[in-house]
Parts: sequence; C-alpha cells; structure tokens
Amino acid sequence: MTNSRLHRFTTIAVLTLAISVATSTCRSFADDVPAATTFEAIVAEQTRATFDRVTKYVAENGDAADAERAWQWLFITALGHGFETEAIELARTYMKSPRASAATRGIAQQTLAIGLAKGGKSGEAVELFTSQLRFARFQSGGSLIEFGRRLAVQLQLARDFAAARHVYEEIASKFFLNADVRSLCENRIKKMDMVDQPAPAVEGSDITGGTVNLASLEGKVVLIDFWATNCPPCLEEMPNLKQIYADYHDDGFEIIGVSLDEDPSIVEQFTARAEITWPMIVERGTVESLRASYFVPTIPSLFIVDQNGKLHQFDVRGKDLRNVIQKLLKNS
Repeated sequence: MTNSRLHRFTTIAVLTLAISVATSTCRSFADDVPAATTFEAIVAEQTRATFDRVTKYVAENGDAADAERAWQWLFITALGHGFETEAIELARTYMKSPRASAATRGIAQQTLAIGLAKGGKSGEAVELFTSQLRFARFQSGGSLIEFGRRLAVQLQLARDFAAARHVYEEIASKFFLNADVRSLCENRIKKMDMVDQPAPAVEGSDITGGTVNLASLEGKVVLIDFWATNCPPCLEEMPNLKQIYADYHDDGFEIIGVSLDEDPSIVEQFTARAEITWPMIVERGTVESLRASYFVPTIPSLFIVDQNGKLHQFDVRGKDLRNVIQKLLKNS
C-alpha cells in the first residue's frame, strides 16, 4: 500500500470510527437502557440539579465573596445547556443589582435575550442585542457576533424571520469593515428569503448510481445536508443525523446528502464504514449547481423541506434539528 493510499485509508478509518462508536453507543443505550442512565441524561440531570442549587445559593447569599462567580456560572451554564428560558428572571434580577459587574451583566443580557426569543418575545430580545451592539467596535465583534448569530437562530426557530433578518442587518451594518461578517449576514438573509418558497430542484445520481429527485419525495419531510469528510462540524453532526434518520425514517423522514469532497471514492468508503444509507450526491457538476441554488458557500449547511416541497428551516442542528423534524412530522 502506497503512502498516499495508506494516509487516505487511515483518515477514513479515524473519521468513521468516531461516528460508528457514537451512533452504536447511542442506539444501544436508547434501546436497552432506561433514558435516565444514559451519559447525556446523567450529565443533564446533574447539571440541572447544580444549576438549581446555585440559584438558591445566590438568592440566599447575595453578599458572599464568591457570589459574583456563582452568578457568572449560572448564565454561562444557562447558555450552554439551553436553560435560558428558566433563567429569564435570574438575568433580570442580576441586571438590576448595583453590584453587577460589566462582564457578567453582558452574559446576563445574552441569556435574557435568548430566553425571550425562545418565549416568543422577539422585540424585547432584539432590543437587548442592539443595545449591546451600540458599544461594539467597528473592526471587532467576536463574541457579540456569535451572540447575534445564536439569537437569530432562535428567532428562526420561532419562525420570526423578520426579526432574524433585522439582527443580521444590524450586524452587517455595524461591522461593515469586516468582509467575512458581511458575507455571512448576506448569505443568511438570502436563505431566509427562500423560506416558505418551493425548494430549489434537487435531481441527479447518487454515489451508487441511483436516481435522486426531491420532487418524488413530496409528502415527506426531507433534510438536504451539504457536508464533506474534511469538515469537523459536519462529522460532529453526523451521529445526530443517523439517530434522527433511524427514529423517523419510517414516519416519513428522508435525507439527501450532498458531498463537497473532491474524491468520490473517499465518500464511498466513508459512507460504507459509517453505515450511512441515505442517497449521497457527489457528481461535481450537480454539487456545484446545488450549492449555487441553495446559497452554500461554506459547510455545514442543512435545509429542511416540508411535506409540500417548501423550504421550512435551514442551518439548525442538534436538538433543535430533531425538534423541527419531529414537529413537522407530527403536524402532517
């Protein structure tokens, strides 16, 4: 075996091993062990219990020397574990405190804004974001841009696309000197313009020579996944996609993969080892045409098409992706 072939084989083996182990572990736990004893359930349970204890601690020990650290931990944990809605009143309380630090106040504002967006209070959420944006420097942004992106995703999930668009427009306007940021915002706005419109046609051959045609899947919920084997975030999402596919395929859920890999043989070996069974488009001409139709300059990029063939959501991942698909199938 030549060095180049050995390198390619090793790369594929490493990439697929992570997905295979993660997926098989998830499947065996989900099938054979009560949900409360899975790794994720244990972490979630313990994190929530600690969150509740720390909440009680700051309420009873507001003058403690470590109270500020406790408050900061609460907001960081809320943002990291999806507790933003439950932390709304905590954030409001902290922001009213005369002892509130500027750093922790900023995290509290982010927690509050995300929580409000999840609760359907888009206007107040966007105002909190723009109030922080006013003090940002033109050339930088960092965590504030990420905050805006996360807020826009939550507004998308609430299907308030006008508010999400406004967030991206504000970011692009503030950081007009940053071409990458402007490009990101413009791309998200273009994708939002596609929502609730007929999804662009997807037609071609998959990696096995079979025919792929989105129009033939009308009546089903379809996920179109633009990805590549050298894209770490794409690979991180793959076990989630496999589990969602296993859980909902029989209920009318389909996936069409669109690989940006240059070498189809890598994709073929990867999908075989990772036991990915949905169709995979790899033909260069078709892939580039689809990238243009769906405005995909970078990956990962995911699109959810509803049962009527209309684009319903885009670029949502993890639990949010599962929830959107589950809701669409339930409402069919």
